[in-house]
Amino acid sequence: MGKLSLYQRCLPTLVVIGCTSLLTLIWSATVQAQSTASDTVSAFNTTTKQIQTYRGKIVSYDYDELTLQLVSGREQSIASAQITDITSNWNTDHLAAEGYFFERRFERASISFRQAYAKETREWVKHRITAQLIQCEQNLGNWHTAATQFFDTLLSQQPNSPYLMAAPIAWHQISASGELLHRGRELLRADNSLKQLVGASWLLNSPYRSDAITLLKQLEQHTDPSIVLLAKAQSWRIQIPTAKAADVQYWDQAIQQMPKTLRAGPLYVVAQMKRNLDRNEEAALTFMRIPILYPSQHHLSAEATYAAIRELMKLTHYSEALSLCKEMGSHYGDTVTGMQVERLGKDIQARINARNRIKMEGDSS
Repeated sequence: MGKLSLYQRCLPTLVVIGCTSLLTLIWSATVQAQSTASDTVSAFNTTTKQIQTYRGKIVSYDYDELTLQLVSGREQSIASAQITDITSNWNTDHLAAEGYFFERRFERASISFRQAYAKETREWVKHRITAQLIQCEQNLGNWHTAATQFFDTLLSQQPNSPYLMAAPIAWHQISASGELLHRGRELLRADNSLKQLVGASWLLNSPYRSDAITLLKQLEQHTDPSIVLLAKAQSWRIQIPTAKAADVQYWDQAIQQMPKTLRAGPLYVVAQMKRNLDRNEEAALTFMRIPILYPSQHHLSAEATYAAIRELMKLTHYSEALSLCKEMGSHYGDTVTGMQVERLGKDIQARINARNRIKMEGDSS
């Protein structure tokens, strides 16, 4: 066998080097693809009835759908109503703001959200932060400011916003100052169904109640099914005393047809229907779904928690009611019902003590 040429002797090394270079290129491309795949979207799959996770880069997100560019480069459309969670590479101020929000320190959260907004470059994230700022204002009880930011800022950024839940719709009686009543009447007369819905919700327990009811009846004929159901649920706020079992059944089913982000208010209405029909255990469970599933709605969660405590008292579940009182005192002390919970807790403790005395007297006899 003749001597191998220099090329032949070097060929294995060249092949290795070539393969290594090719692997390096593949690895680099993969890393680059993964670095852009910074967004994770979880959505409920209506076919499999399970949560499905998608990873990639969010291209757009509106009320109807979210478009995600997958690692493969293919675009995936996901119905917004099916989305259960979105995670991304939030900047440090954004993370801090969400922490403050979770701790119910809404003023501090608002400051950090504004700092996060100034540093953010992705439009869909800036839109999300705007919605979170509005929720801070609403949770601070600044309904007028929340409405201005929602209609003048959020909807001007994106008319077809996916953050309809940030609309300051009232589901319980709010302190109606002269300024709020004036603003509510302005919204009621606006040429915009969502503004009308917000205005009507503010005025439903005011001297302008009849105007609000008339407007809500008109909105029940709207083309958007979410607007229709929200308007119907608002109308039921004043019809709760006349609710029948069939009405509860209708609303239990109707709520399931709504986007999950919009269910908190209607849940509060149907829980009150159940309470009025003396379905106390169902009412308590429905009330508690609100603070558990929708903690971002601070005042509504407080009202629902307080109502759940009252239902537990009717059921003589005093220990559970007292535990919930303590939790409410620590989480909702700044709300109207939160300021009343200490007295309610003392009442429950007195009932527990009385029950224990009766039991002890029975045992001794």
